Amino acid sequence: MKLIHTADWHLGKYLEGWSRLEEQESFIEELIGIVEENEVDMVLVTGDIFDTTNPSAEAERLFYHAVDELSRGGERIVCIISGNHDSPNRLTAPVPLVQRQGIFVMDYLHKTTYLLEHDYAVDFGPGYIEFDIKGENVVLTAIPYPSESRLKQIISDISDERVLQEKYSVKVGEIFSELEKHYRDDTINIAMSHLFVAGGQSSKSERPIHIGGSMTVFTDHLPQKSQYMALGHLHKYQIASVAKNAYYSGSPIQYSLSEKDHIKSVNLVELHPGEEAKINQLELKNEKPLEVWEVEGIDNAISIIKENKNRPVWAYLHIKTEKTLLQSEIKKIKELKPDILSIIPVTEGQDDLDDYRGQVDDLDIMELFKEYYRKTNEVGVDDQIMEMFADIVNERGI
Repeated sequence: MKLIHTADWHLGKYLEGWSRLEEQESFIEELIGIVEENEVDMVLVTGDIFDTTNPSAEAERLFYHAVDELSRGGERIVCIISGNHDSPNRLTAPVPLVQRQGIFVMDYLHKTTYLLEHDYAVDFGPGYIEFDIKGENVVLTAIPYPSESRLKQIISDISDERVLQEKYSVKVGEIFSELEKHYRDDTINIAMSHLFVAGGQSSKSERPIHIGGSMTVFTDHLPQKSQYMALGHLHKYQIASVAKNAYYSGSPIQYSLSEKDHIKSVNLVELHPGEEAKINQLELKNEKPLEVWEVEGIDNAISIIKENKNRPVWAYLHIKTEKTLLQSEIKKIKELKPDILSIIPVTEGQDDLDDYRGQVDDLDIMELFKEYYRKTNEVGVDDQIMEMFADIVNERGI
């Protein structure tokens, strides 16, 4: 049995006010081609389908087109869970229709929202489905983004960050352990979830799951018996645990400047009962890469823009200059190439470009807010204000 693992599509996402929908459409068509070419039996999408809980009509249309093509009219299984950007209610709303096409939205820990309407689905319950695929039985377990409310736990009143983190990780581990009881020696055993595993490498486009890393899962609490674990949330392709075969497929598109050096990909996984998973990272095309152009002076800036005028690229332009840029110069740059995302003048007396860039790249939005608050108020920010700011970030999808 072969599957494709993908995650963090963030359909409808913008970059500095610019839509990424065209690039997302290209990715979906490429993904459909990969699935067909490799004769894949199952597609796993591990959360953050949309960028906000209230996506645009265009983003939803692209999603329905994607799963319709991937399922091939019910011939191929597509399994989906929500991430911290998604609304579980929105994802599960079309279940009565989409499940007829082999599309399963496994989005609640304590109840089942899918029915057995296909010959290949032989058993199910909260958090798991057993499939018959080409004579091999597959047990798929799933934990969608396990927020405090979805875990039905009140743990935010714990003040000790270490105690809070341990309690959260243990709880998630207990759920995995319970779901693993459905695994058997004669089945292909797969797990999927959307969470932050301790030690993972973040990028700046990921909305923080929780302040201070309290909603972190340690590798000891990941499933013990799954042959492959498909993870979502982190945008960089990475192995969360070699011993547990736990992988982040990463996002399919570079969603922030911190991802400009990321190779985007999906995982092709071949599995058989009782055998080691064969995992192959398939690199995706980068239709419109993110780049930083560092130049000396406005004339060199104009020159590099003209050289790349017709090239599909999102550019951050850093201009080392001894004078303030005129509005007319900025206007000319934008007219030559509208998809320059920012123009940053670095004047004499400022730190060099590496230091300037590092000040921003090394901080996520929470750390940037802390630094801004400290410089503005000359005191550190307390936990209550940080909690309020995190709520605003999560609500608005910043």
